[in-house]
Amino acid sequence: MRHTSLPPVIAPQWQTPPPDLTLDSHGLHLWWLTLSPDVPREVILRTYLRRYQPNLGEKPLPRTAGGKPYLDAMEFNWSHSGNLAVLAVSGRAAVGVDVEILRPCPQRLAISRRFFATALQQRVLKGGDRSFLQAWTYYEAWLKAQGIGVWQRTAAQPLEHWAASFPVGDRAIASVVVLAPTPPQCFFFRPEVVG
Repeated sequence: MRHTSLPPVIAPQWQTPPPDLTLDSHGLHLWWLTLSPDVPREVILRTYLRRYQPNLGEKPLPRTAGGKPYLDAMEFNWSHSGNLAVLAVSGRAAVGVDVEILRPCPQRLAISRRFFATALQQRVLKGGDRSFLQAWTYYEAWLKAQGIGVWQRTAAQPLEHWAASFPVGDRAIASVVVLAPTPPQCFFFRPEVVG
């Protein structure tokens, strides 16, 4: 599928997560995490997944053929760029998320020609690096929701989905895709927020 448009940009209200965290079937939890260079990423991911599955063991998480980690009893995905990570946990459907730190992208036109439809290429050309990174995060999140990677894109299906992009502070942009046609109820959590 060659995307022709971008999802809407929503303005997140980052909040401290409640101690009695629950996720219903219409919810989507999005976490803004700061990664420590001293802690392995798998340990950080497992720490947050235990908020939903307290008895999660220590063995490595299983992965799809495309490399997406998964658990049978929940839908989640995460992405990191530099020391920034975004974790998405969906209450009802497969989810994919991607985050990119805002930066110059000198190869954006060549990459756009390879992966995006002509209409989206034109939008990226007019919108510059930020538009390109929004398009790229959307594209990656859409593939990740299906459990596949960028180089397996021929296996992607034109599935109904809900998508949105959102800023992560003033230095990054993220996109999330849920493989369901209706919008979930989004909650944005940032553990570092002082309540």
